[in-house]
Amino acid sequence: MLNREKLLTLKEQYINDSQSLIKIDTVIEILAALDQQQLPDHRFSNLLEDVTTLSRHPERLLLDDALAELRETLIVNYGLWFLPNADWVKDLARFAGPRPIIELMAGNAALSAALKAQGHAVKAIDSLDWSGQDNERPEPWTTVIKQDALTAVKESLQEAKDPNSQPIFVMAWAPDTSDDDWHILQYLRSQPQPFHLIVIGEKNGATNSKHFWQEADLELNDMLNQHYRAFDMIQDAVYLVH
Repeated sequence: MLNREKLLTLKEQYINDSQSLIKIDTVIEILAALDQQQLPDHRFSNLLEDVTTLSRHPERLLLDDALAELRETLIVNYGLWFLPNADWVKDLARFAGPRPIIELMAGNAALSAALKAQGHAVKAIDSLDWSGQDNERPEPWTTVIKQDALTAVKESLQEAKDPNSQPIFVMAWAPDTSDDDWHILQYLRSQPQPFHLIVIGEKNGATNSKHFWQEADLELNDMLNQHYRAFDMIQDAVYLVH
């Protein structure tokens, strides 16, 4: 896994390669921010090289292999399965406007913590049952309500008094090992009021159930994707789900 010492050693090895140094410094900044329970400030594009670039610069293969460890480092060391940045959090808050946000399956609730720091009304929900995962020790960045996601959705809709108070549900990197995401979408669709569900994940890939992707009506919203970037080979994006 990645750490500061390993990254500084890589800097010495790639001291004459400006493009590689930019990537290494980016990861150093990311890990330094996470150590302080802060999100990185700005968007960053895929840190890994494509096959064509590696064929022209085989000397970068060692660095590429090292940076491919970032995802595992985030999960094991920080309990984070996806990595939003501060610019994207601002986009999400602007999109939500006065409506509260409920982060379902929040994990360590880094997103909720960042939204709270901006003064946005947010509630983090998670079962906190991480047994069998690469990181089994939740260390939330902010208060997390221990509850299953579907129950939280039902209670939140019952509490909403008018359309302006109806929450926006955010579900990032839902596991691909259960149909919980599909049950949530089914329930939302069964209700008389319109709903707002934002999903961050890789369509038909590393996140969410197959049933969910088959049935979800997806919209790639421009505002919600202008500062969100995949940082490795997993091509996750931000979807409005109808």
